[in-house]
Amino acid sequence: MKKITLVLLSTLLLVGMTGCGKDKISISAEDVTTNTIVIKKDNTVQSSIIEDFNKDYYNKEELKTFINEEVAVYNKENGENQIKMHSLHVKDQKASVVFNYNDIEDYSSFNGTSAKLITTEQALKEESILSVLEFVDSKTKDTVSRETAFSKEDATVLIIQEPLDIRIDGTILYYSNVVKLEKNVLQTSGENIAVIVFAKKK
Repeated sequence: MKKITLVLLSTLLLVGMTGCGKDKISISAEDVTTNTIVIKKDNTVQSSIIEDFNKDYYNKEELKTFINEEVAVYNKENGENQIKMHSLHVKDQKASVVFNYNDIEDYSSFNGTSAKLITTEQALKEESILSVLEFVDSKTKDTVSRETAFSKEDATVLIIQEPLDIRIDGTILYYSNVVKLEKNVLQTSGENIAVIVFAKKK
């Protein structure tokens, strides 16, 4: 399914980013400042989109109704409660929306993008990242090979190509084609495939 944008509603736009609990990473439309995806330890996903909302004819309630209709259509076709709109916020001519997804597949399908979570064993055979030869060790900042980055058997690998912030509810081990902003936050330009190897929280 297509990513919800202003164009689909005669140019009505979306969506949101950040908020952390003590034991979990979560985001809210009222707090977010940039497009973001959150990978949680149970493999559920949150995402935010933020766009301009600066025309007199833009209407928050119409936008909310439109988004809910799109979500309802998706859930009817793919299973109940696969996606939910978590929060919607409009302020200072910006609209931010945060969605909850059952998994990365729902995120990818609903937004018409390519993102996946796989094991390190699968990553070694993944054609889309065969060209990614070098990774950065999150702790030492040393450059390591693909084989080293994917050597931890119980680690998870995120593959994504979008310009956004990535928040990981776990320990980031290695990464490629991203910039590390904070302990659990990375940023990608979307120009290249970003790969993040991380260990989930127990």
